[in-house]
Amino acid sequence: MSLSKKTIHYWNNFYSKKKVINKPTKFALFCLKYLNSYSGILFDAGCGNARDTVFFNKKKINTIGLDISDSIIKINKKHNKRLKKKFIKKNFCNFFKKEIKSNFSVYLRFTIHTINHKSEKVFFNSLSKQKNLNYLFIETRTTQDEFYKVGKKVGRNEYISDHFRRFIVPKEIKKTLSKKFDIIFAKQSTQFAKYKNFKPKVLRIIAKKKL
Repeated sequence: MSLSKKTIHYWNNFYSKKKVINKPTKFALFCLKYLNSYSGILFDAGCGNARDTVFFNKKKINTIGLDISDSIIKINKKHNKRLKKKFIKKNFCNFFKKEIKSNFSVYLRFTIHTINHKSEKVFFNSLSKQKNLNYLFIETRTTQDEFYKVGKKVGRNEYISDHFRRFIVPKEIKKTLSKKFDIIFAKQSTQFAKYKNFKPKVLRIIAKKKL
């Protein structure tokens, strides 16, 4: 699956104007308890400004940041020189088509809602075939989000305003995951991702691959 040139251009432009953020997100802090003494690889899929990639590495968790944006990968390498090899320019939807030989988990903060239904299906199908996958950590916008139905509708629960967003139906993603994963945590809240005056109602899911 590939992203459009327009989408990639948007994210390159977006990140080129953003300041470097050193503070981890609340979701990273929340997930840390599940990663205590974790010895596998953690892939930060759609790592963006890498604030969580850097945080997890500081906590001695071997974390690799994946992102489709040339701009942000270059910025991340520039500002985190000791971690240069930890950043890979890659569309995470394609990355897991090949078998990962080591034990690994996938961290997806605000990334599932950036891909369309077709890409999500390919992504989860690839993960379901991975023998060495441990955990999925997901935080995403839902159909109860304040931006739902804002902008031009381009697909089912998919809208373009300042950029593309697909709003997740909680019961649907939980049903999809439950086929191959044990869901050990699932909750929606307006307190998870507060930013300035915005309080989006987001969904958090922690899932473990069924043996």
